[in-house]
Amino acid sequence: MATRERGHPLAPDEIETLLDHYRRTGDRAARNRVVEAHLHLADYHVARFARSSGVAVDDLRQTALMAVIHAVERFDPDRGVAFRTFASRTIEG
Repeated sequence: MATRERGHPLAPDEIETLLDHYRRTGDRAARNRVVEAHLHLADYHVARFARSSGVAVDDLRQTALMAVIHAVERFDPDRGVAFRTFASRTIEG
């Protein structure tokens, strides 16, 4: 599998700011920055599932990335859960 570029790591407060900005404005660039900052999380879950599933890694990765996008769309910071935790649970689902 080709090496993929990783987004620059973002601090939790930067993620929160970007998520808030995205919720208020719908700015897809803000959404994309959050998604890019969590590519490693998607890859982690893909690697875990690929070992036991027999499903093509590319298919798993596409599904995991879509889950991260959906997590950005549905995240509610008022629930008191970190985005990373919410995104992980969404990917696993």
